[in-house]
Amino acid sequence: MSISKKISEHSIFKKRPMLFMHLGSAGSNFKVWSDVSHNSILVSIDGNKSSLVNKKIFKKYIFDRSIISYKNGKSIFYETGDPDCSSLLEPDETYFKNWYFSHRFKVKKKRLVKTISINDFLKKRKIRYIDWFIIDVQGLDLKIIKSLKSKIRNNISIIDIEPGFFSFYKKADKISDVFKYLSKTFEFDDMKFGYNFKVNSKNISNYEKKILFNLNNPTKVYSNVVFLNKSLDLRFVLLKVFYLVKNDKLFEAREILKKCYKKDKYLDKIYNEIDSKIKYKKIKFLLYTPIILLKKLFKI
Repeated sequence: MSISKKISEHSIFKKRPMLFMHLGSAGSNFKVWSDVSHNSILVSIDGNKSSLVNKKIFKKYIFDRSIISYKNGKSIFYETGDPDCSSLLEPDETYFKNWYFSHRFKVKKKRLVKTISINDFLKKRKIRYIDWFIIDVQGLDLKIIKSLKSKIRNNISIIDIEPGFFSFYKKADKISDVFKYLSKTFEFDDMKFGYNFKVNSKNISNYEKKILFNLNNPTKVYSNVVFLNKSLDLRFVLLKVFYLVKNDKLFEAREILKKCYKKDKYLDKIYNEIDSKIKYKKIKFLLYTPIILLKKLFKI
């Protein structure tokens, strides 16, 4: 049995299975949660299209096309050239027109839609907690997280949020505000980037475009930022260790367990499993050391 599966079998998840929510889930296959799907609930929400998931592998699967915001009401929904860039916020043409991927943000249609607050959605679906929250709603991520009832927000173990570095939408969240707000309860763990080119495609020839994509470094445009809850209560620890193991951060996972594995016998078993994997890495490193030294010597 994998460490992830072993974690999911802890008694704490019997009455309250792991609950994963992905807001803005179109195109996701939820592979990161596949190891524990048999004992977890997946809530997938996207107003455009469904995600790529085998719903039968989850203990419970909820898919909803509701357009979720930080408040109830009616708003203009901006449908863009790329559905993944559609938003309740208006794309800022004066800004995005200077980028190569500007066509993705071009507004094709405006329509009046009914929005539901995240809290009312959870109430309607009888969802009382979230363990791992992935949110990608084009500039409104932080506003929605802020609007969550504190009892739910402060008990999330992992938040994966996608703030942009540039103002492609009017009144969009700023990444500095994301860090400032979430750092109260969560700590930063990881960041991955999306890239594009800050150049108007109309200003370069087809030949130059080939050079652009093959020999020119792109600019970081947006990020996926992961935050982990600072709490060391049992449920938080198990979820964080699950996340760290999945991302091959075994030393960090072991470090967390060192602080609290004596509180729970089951944690001791997981600690030993992780420690065994680290020992395997030590042996592997010893075997590969000559190759590493040769590479450094010949600068390969």
